[in-house]
Amino acid sequence: MEYFKPWLEALQNVKPWFETIQNIVARNWGFLLLIPVIYALRKIKVRRPRTWDVGETPWDVAETVPEEALSREQKKGQRGEDLIEKILYETVPGEFQVFRNVYVPHGGATSEIDLVMVHETGIFVFESKNYNGVISGSMDARNWVHIHPNREKYLFYNPVRQNRNHIRALSHYLQIPETNFYSYVVFSKQCKLGNVPENTRSIIITQTPELGEQLARTLSALPALYGAEEVQIIADRIAPLTDVDAAVKAKHIRDIRRQWQSDICPFCGAELVLRRGKYGDFWGCSRYPRCKFTRQV
Repeated sequence: MEYFKPWLEALQNVKPWFETIQNIVARNWGFLLLIPVIYALRKIKVRRPRTWDVGETPWDVAETVPEEALSREQKKGQRGEDLIEKILYETVPGEFQVFRNVYVPHGGATSEIDLVMVHETGIFVFESKNYNGVISGSMDARNWVHIHPNREKYLFYNPVRQNRNHIRALSHYLQIPETNFYSYVVFSKQCKLGNVPENTRSIIITQTPELGEQLARTLSALPALYGAEEVQIIADRIAPLTDVDAAVKAKHIRDIRRQWQSDICPFCGAELVLRRGKYGDFWGCSRYPRCKFTRQV
């Protein structure tokens, strides 16, 4: 019995604490029951129907997005372009001119380019992606993956291919070989570049904080191709493409939406099929799960 005496004394000392806890639980049992309920609700992730973010369709247009959301995304995109333009004027040496929102006629339609810089060493075409989250994709893949901070995954059209199409259209319009062009895909500093392609001589994938340094390295290694007069001649041909009227812009949007609303997947070219999901009917790519494109009915 002497062996258990210290344990019994310890229990006597602990007993008042147990009684205090019992009193607290008895008085507040309703509130305490809410704690696990609140914790469970915070852990439940309600998934909405998978759609494409504004700015993540191949053409930066989505019909189902409210006007106020579209204007927010447009302003976000403009801020990214503003920052790139500011970096160009602050860091680029030599003779050059910069143009914003260039509408290039090509194949009966138009191709809209975020920024074009005509420099004495060549023509630089910039595709701005003012995203946050994690970005990954390969050089030749049709789509890249954008993982948002909330861990939702979305596909968006490969910006390298997108800029390649822009360069092809501008090269054809100016009658200047594509070897004189340089492609820059510029992401914001808020995102993280995961598994993306290595930079090449003519294709640079970077973020705004490194853009000035990347340009300095590229320009220092390039010979001058154009004099001041030639830069001005090329600039004079591009300038009218930035001052297009509302009818040209409206046609550009209509052409995009016509392709967006067809029965062909705009990301992989496969047929769209009608599916039924948790939130109702929707159009989905027939190549699912390789391609996860969906569109509301």
